[in-house]
Amino acid sequence: MARSSRSMPRSAAARRSALALLLALACPCALAKVEQGTLKIDSVTTEQLIGKFGVAESGDVQLKLTTSRDGWERGRHELHVLFFHDDNYRKWEKAIQAGSLCRDRNKMADIEHKVDLPHELATHHGHGWEYFVDPETGKSYRVSLDTGESEWNSPHNATRMREEGPVNRITHRETVFSTKLEHTYPIRGRNSKGERVLKAAHWYVVVSDCALEFYEAHPPPMHYELTMFNGGSHLPSDLNGMGVLYFFLLLAMVLGAGPAFASASNQYRRLGRVHALVALLFAAYAAQTMSFFLELWHLSVFARDGKGLQWRYTFLAADFAAEVSQGFSEFIVAALLLFLACGWTTVSFGSVGARLLNSLESGGAEVSEEPTRAAAGNRASSARRAGKDFKEGVVAVVKTALHLDEDNPEVKRRVASVTRALQQPARLVGVASTGAARVSDFAGATISSSTIAGVAKGVDAGGAFLFAFAFATAYLEMASRRFTDDFSAFHDHEHWPGYCLVALRLCLLVLFLVGGRVTIAAAESRDPEAAAFLKKLRQVGGFWLAAFPFLVCTAWCAPAYFRHRYVVGGLALLQTAAILGLAYLCLGSERFLALSTVAPRSASAAGSVAGTRGIASKLAVD
Repeated sequence: MARSSRSMPRSAAARRSALALLLALACPCALAKVEQGTLKIDSVTTEQLIGKFGVAESGDVQLKLTTSRDGWERGRHELHVLFFHDDNYRKWEKAIQAGSLCRDRNKMADIEHKVDLPHELATHHGHGWEYFVDPETGKSYRVSLDTGESEWNSPHNATRMREEGPVNRITHRETVFSTKLEHTYPIRGRNSKGERVLKAAHWYVVVSDCALEFYEAHPPPMHYELTMFNGGSHLPSDLNGMGVLYFFLLLAMVLGAGPAFASASNQYRRLGRVHALVALLFAAYAAQTMSFFLELWHLSVFARDGKGLQWRYTFLAADFAAEVSQGFSEFIVAALLLFLACGWTTVSFGSVGARLLNSLESGGAEVSEEPTRAAAGNRASSARRAGKDFKEGVVAVVKTALHLDEDNPEVKRRVASVTRALQQPARLVGVASTGAARVSDFAGATISSSTIAGVAKGVDAGGAFLFAFAFATAYLEMASRRFTDDFSAFHDHEHWPGYCLVALRLCLLVLFLVGGRVTIAAAESRDPEAAAFLKKLRQVGGFWLAAFPFLVCTAWCAPAYFRHRYVVGGLALLQTAAILGLAYLCLGSERFLALSTVAPRSASAAGSVAGTRGIASKLAVD
């Protein structure tokens, strides 16, 4: 007991330390956002956009330009830095498309600053002077940048250094510029004094050289470092409040993990195995929790250095890892909803009926009870038949969704085959063969040749479709990272990969609704309670699947500075609600557990398992 009492303060201290860490991540002491890169302008491209920044009311920006000593000769260039807010930036883009002159477009800028690089022949600079070497005498002289006056003086003159201080040797040409960003509009109503108030806006930073329009030139590239401050919050207005949101969502996930794990442990101790539905749910739960933690970590670092943990700056890309984790979690949740809507763990049509209407991926062929040599030879024809059935199944689902020829018996048969395939997800990925074979293996019987043949078939067409869907989702998530620097995008899905993800989610929604309707119709006569449950699941799951496309497609209605929070924050809330809801359903809902095979009252009713050894023998799949 004494040992236990000593461990309790340590545990409490550990919890307090973890909470303090989360609070520190959620409430960072931010500085600024930093954009770094290289710009190249010439006679063809006289302007280049180098940064975008959301400002709630007032902000500050500092731009540092660095280039080589050669090039950018004075008198032959008109190097300017331009700042546009949202409205004027759109006008500037339209002017480019209309073919206007560069100098006319520069007049549209809210702020325009002429860039003065050090002279290409200068050797030193400092305190408002540039130092040169006279080619005839070899003596040093300096020229005032303000008045243009010159005098003989050396950068190494002891008297001058004692009075003014040392100067900088020029190894490359560099200039620094700072300004304040404020977008105002007049007060509505009576306003005789012409007073104006600050307005939130996105600011765009452009570097231009209009002189290049009039002669052929290819000046050297310039490296830029753009440091942007958002007054008050110290983060871009796009990210205001995101750290607090992620903190509370992470806290909810952490608090829910304990009861969920305890319930799953009770199921395992009582039945000697855990259902695949629970295992997949825990994988999605862990991935989403990790995503929130990584996002908080990224925002915390971003607040300190303005860069964050991104691929551009570090191999420890927490931002990218967080997005991949959330994408994986969303895919698992969507797949689980689809399987549950089609009757996985709740509706049983009987083994005979299931074999008469075989799954979409098997092409109507039943697994042979005796392994035949012809199976290998017919593999190609089976694959072609499965591909044909897959196409016909897709057409049947679309027709049913659009209420076109849905009374056709062949369309009904195809839709039923799709539903039955989704009712047995283990078979889709080639994990389980027939239930009888698996149960006999679990009971300790000799592994039959039919079992080996079933496993050897591996992943068939239905499983290939499932993996292809997962691969397409992962590819689109990766492709979206290429648009991180796309200044025309205001949230993580305002580009073609994001819209493709929306299309995939809509396809899942159609399949979810059609499969759920077929399953409910079949269950109403056999199990009214299961049908009632599936109706509610169809409503809630359909809402969740439709919410993502709705958020992305309606983001344009929100102000530009709020779109990121609207889409990304909304998705985080939806995903958290879905995972916590599924966790309660599978581990705490007595009504669902009474209907399903997730946690039956006795082990004998548990159904088949994934394998005969190791973890697979403890994983129920029916």
